[in-house]
Amino acid sequence: MNRFTSQSVRLKHSVHTPDISQIPNFTKYSPIKPINEELAPYVLETMKAFPSRSKHINQQHYYHNRTVLIQDYLRKRPHPMSLTQLAQYYDDSSQLTKQKIITSGKFVKEELSIRMAHKLNSLQQLPFHVVNNFHFVQVYESYYNIFERFRKYPTIRTIDDNWRFAAFLRQILQDFNSLNLPHLIMGALECTILELYPQDKMDELLSSLLRARISRRLIVEEHISITSNYASGKKENTLVLGDIFQECSAKEYIVDASKMCQKFIQDMYFEKVPLPELIIDGELDLKFYFLPTHLKYLLGEILRNTYEATVKDYIRQGLEKPQPIVITIVKNDESFIFRISDRAGGVPHNDKNIWSFGKSKERASESLENFHRLPGLQTVSLYDHLYQTKHAVSVDKANQPYRHTSLEPMSHSNLTSGKFRFETPLIRLMERSYRYKLGIGLAMCKVYAEYWNGDLTLHSLPGYGTDTVLKLGNLMHTPRKQQLDKV
Repeated sequence: MNRFTSQSVRLKHSVHTPDISQIPNFTKYSPIKPINEELAPYVLETMKAFPSRSKHINQQHYYHNRTVLIQDYLRKRPHPMSLTQLAQYYDDSSQLTKQKIITSGKFVKEELSIRMAHKLNSLQQLPFHVVNNFHFVQVYESYYNIFERFRKYPTIRTIDDNWRFAAFLRQILQDFNSLNLPHLIMGALECTILELYPQDKMDELLSSLLRARISRRLIVEEHISITSNYASGKKENTLVLGDIFQECSAKEYIVDASKMCQKFIQDMYFEKVPLPELIIDGELDLKFYFLPTHLKYLLGEILRNTYEATVKDYIRQGLEKPQPIVITIVKNDESFIFRISDRAGGVPHNDKNIWSFGKSKERASESLENFHRLPGLQTVSLYDHLYQTKHAVSVDKANQPYRHTSLEPMSHSNLTSGKFRFETPLIRLMERSYRYKLGIGLAMCKVYAEYWNGDLTLHSLPGYGTDTVLKLGNLMHTPRKQQLDKV
């Protein structure tokens, strides 16, 4: 065999190895018209191992994650805190001094870095097909972004450093990180539908992440509150639990929640639809310290279910008027109880699924579909806000109800006003239109009630009605009890 024959044989039997970094061209195997240029970038993105614009989910991330997060921050433990410590920071005095404000800032910077590191690690322990879900990727990337921003923030040494740190905290609370709540729930719904993770473990995971989220926000918001007080000239913090906790009138919050629910029902049907009578009895003069946003959310979400069920039962049975809703307020030394009673025929769903975020695959699909319809969520990607490019998606801010949080734009000048609205995306969820039935209200409320040393239970009598019992712990009873994910 001559040299040329030998070479031709080698060429004949050689195997061409494709470049595995390139996406193969399948169009030659299919008579279907190729994907048009408009959709191609979105389809190709889903076929890649790593998001193109990600800073924290890529080939180089492993080394950074191991040397910084695992070998450094995971060796540090988060600090369990009490409500008293949250308001006073380390000492028993109520005096607001320059050193106390600076010390508070230093603590928040380090504590948030450590807490975010541990939650990142918990996400890293999930099966890949769970954490690689689009919505969980958004949460993971957001958490890593927060971790890096706190970790790299300069040391706080002066009061001027703290003004800048307070503005930094406000920015984190109001940017894309406020989308974590809906992304967490949508991720859980998708995993339920695809049966990627056991339902009980998914509920446990979400409850843990939500509790940690509440605690982090409380730590941040309390620091901004005392910073604001000091800047406004206030030298003493006279409230036992700080400014973000306020004395709440039980009856007033119930009445306000009922008005919101009545408007909800009128939007659902028509303005003159007959509304159930609201009867409030028990401890009508009850006032207690609580976080206003959480109390508003809990009562509003529970009452909305009650109003909706009552009016639907009235229409279904052709009654002369809707049955009344009765709320009984009870208190003791350790807790406050709200019993919401209706005669709307009982709960038609399986009791085991009421407290689950995923529920059945069918109901999870319905909830997810409504989530996707929420204005501002269907086109929002975290990367569009982390890395502004000419390809970034432009979304009308008027259609983004989840983009904003409680804190007004902050600078040294408006810190002196001492006035802030600590609302959260919770309120946006509660105020959504009746068109978007998410099916997560009771599950969310149970997590928040348990966070505050309480509970949410439901007692249904099929064919008659339901008693929903909300119990909230008396925060003044154990203000010095130290807890980790329950500040």
